[in-house]
Amino acid sequence: MLWPRLLLVAVLAGLGPVGCGFHAIHATSSGAVDDSPVGTELARVRVDPISNRVGQQVRNALVERLSPRGEPADPLYTLKIVLTESTADVGYRRDNYATLGNLSLSATIQLRREGLTLLNETASTVASFDYLGPRYASVVMERDARERAATQIADDIRGRVAAAIERYQSNPNDPRYRRRDMTIWPDDSTAAPIIP
Repeated sequence: MLWPRLLLVAVLAGLGPVGCGFHAIHATSSGAVDDSPVGTELARVRVDPISNRVGQQVRNALVERLSPRGEPADPLYTLKIVLTESTADVGYRRDNYATLGNLSLSATIQLRREGLTLLNETASTVASFDYLGPRYASVVMERDARERAATQIADDIRGRVAAAIERYQSNPNDPRYRRRDMTIWPDDSTAAPIIP
C-alpha cells in the first residue's frame, strides 16, 4: 500500500516543474522586466506627451508598462494618444439628486514606426463612482474613478500596442503597412495614415 503512494508522489513531483511552453505576450516572467521579443520591442516605444492631468496619468502608467527600465534613448516606435473624458449621472434618488456617476475615458491611439502606421484605433473604458453628501467627498470619489480609468485604459493600450507590434513582426511586408489613407486627428490638423 505504501509503494503505490510513494510512486504516485514521485511521478507528480517529477511533473511539477514541466510546463506547456506557451506564455501570454503581455506577461512577464519575473514581474518586472519583460525580456521576450515583444517585450524588448515595447521598451523601444516613445509615448508622446498627452494633454491635461488625466493624460499625464495615462502616459506615466504606459511608460511603466512599456519600458519599466525608463524611457527609451533610441525609440523605434512613436505612440500618440488623444484622450477625451466625459461624466454622466446614472443613478438618482426620488428627489432627482444624482447618487451614481460614470466617468468615460476614450483614447484615439496611433502607433508609428519609421513612417508606417502599425495601429490606429480607439479604446475606451468606464469607471463608476458614488456621489456622496459633502461636495469634497464626491470630488474625491470622482478623482478615484479618474485614476482607475487611466490605469484601465493604459492596460488596454499596452495590450493593443503589443498585439500590433507582434502582428507587424510576423509579417512586415503586409500590404496594409504600405497603404497611405489619410485621416485628421481630433486635436489638431495633423494628417495621419489609417489602416483598415
